[in-house]
Amino acid sequence: MAEIRHPEFIKELEGTKYPFTPVSTLSNGEVSFLEGTFLDAHIYSVTGTSRYRISSIVVSSSKIVINIGDADEAIRVTGEIPLPITSGTVKLTDIYSRSAGVLVSEPVRLGLIAAWGIGTHAFGEAEAEFCITCCMPVPDAGVTAIRLPSGEILSGKVWLVGEDGIVFQKTATTNKAGETVDLLEINAVGDPLFLQRLCNPEDAFSAVQPIKKIRVQDSNEDTLYECDADDLGNFNIQMNDSLAADAALRVRTSTEGILFQVEGTSNAQG
Repeated sequence: MAEIRHPEFIKELEGTKYPFTPVSTLSNGEVSFLEGTFLDAHIYSVTGTSRYRISSIVVSSSKIVINIGDADEAIRVTGEIPLPITSGTVKLTDIYSRSAGVLVSEPVRLGLIAAWGIGTHAFGEAEAEFCITCCMPVPDAGVTAIRLPSGEILSGKVWLVGEDGIVFQKTATTNKAGETVDLLEINAVGDPLFLQRLCNPEDAFSAVQPIKKIRVQDSNEDTLYECDADDLGNFNIQMNDSLAADAALRVRTSTEGILFQVEGTSNAQG
């Protein structure tokens, strides 16, 4: 018979209590985990310790909730399994809805828990403790989430978008240890699109297209004149003295742009 020298990870751990410790009883005296109910686990809760355990499992008609705690808190992390069970992956989140790990199983194996019956099934500290290799404590350092005024917690990939005159800018500086660190600057510079927002609030973020040059075509000649804006970007359009007093400057729009037209008689024509 051929010898398997390097069995696969899950195959190698068959017949063991992994991902629970070898001394875990896997039973609270009323219900029990069968060996192999869970195939693997990875838990990384912020502010948690290095030892986690299943503190309780709540079975209802619509879902299974797995509560995981440590020596200080009964519930640090939770995982929900909707019923009917279609996936063997149980995503874990902490009390602020931040990602905190995963449990690996199979739908058939998780179905054994659903068979326990509706209710809360509590476990003691030594009954369903995870192996130390499955637990990774995460130091409570730096920004891990953002709490909104409404109480909603944002974590994971969060986009910060400056608006109404608020500009975000990433800069770098040197700390006391001589290390280069990144900084996030928040500057209140005013809203550069304020006037555009008043004119067209539904399209306030479209690129501004200012007039850079005016071309004048003489109707009697084929001469083309080009006028540039002044240093402030302004164009001054006015009628000269050769026009009669009743002449008027008309401004119209066309499919080709803006049309400036002088209507009236010239003084030279009497």
